[in-house]
Amino acid sequence: MKKRVFKLFWAWQDDQENKWLEKMAEEGWKLSKYNLLVYTFEKMDPKKYIYKTDFKSNQNHDLQEYLALFEDAGWEHVTQYAGWHYFRTEPGKAKTPDIYTDVNSKVEMFRRLLWFLLMPLMAIIIIACTIVFNDSYSHIKLMVVLKITYVLLICLLGFSVLNILYKMKKLKE
Repeated sequence: MKKRVFKLFWAWQDDQENKWLEKMAEEGWKLSKYNLLVYTFEKMDPKKYIYKTDFKSNQNHDLQEYLALFEDAGWEHVTQYAGWHYFRTEPGKAKTPDIYTDVNSKVEMFRRLLWFLLMPLMAIIIIACTIVFNDSYSHIKLMVVLKITYVLLICLLGFSVLNILYKMKKLKE
């Protein structure tokens, strides 16, 4: 039996997402797939699992080595989506209780994510400036919708970047 749950977690809410996945496992649902805000679970006997997420850019040239590293440490790769990888283990089976052995490695993961978000943010800002501040496009009726879309994208990406920076600051403290 499968169950699909629509749920939003922001990138900086990784701890809350992991705790929620662990709670689902205790209720008898183990994660089998994640795809754009939709978690797919399979029914199982209630079990204690530890879930962790890691961000790795979509450059999968070293994916097998990456996954082997986690497997050797006792972590099962469950699924991946848009650079996010989901791992789980049973308590006591992994060599380490977390996939990050120190704060610096977790901060580095968020730094990779930050660069992943900053590139499109800068591109969208440049494109938006050429459209928003250029009156030669004012005759196009859908231009207002496009301008609003760009402003919303900039706000969303900016909000994400600021929260990730805040999370990195809190981790360093």
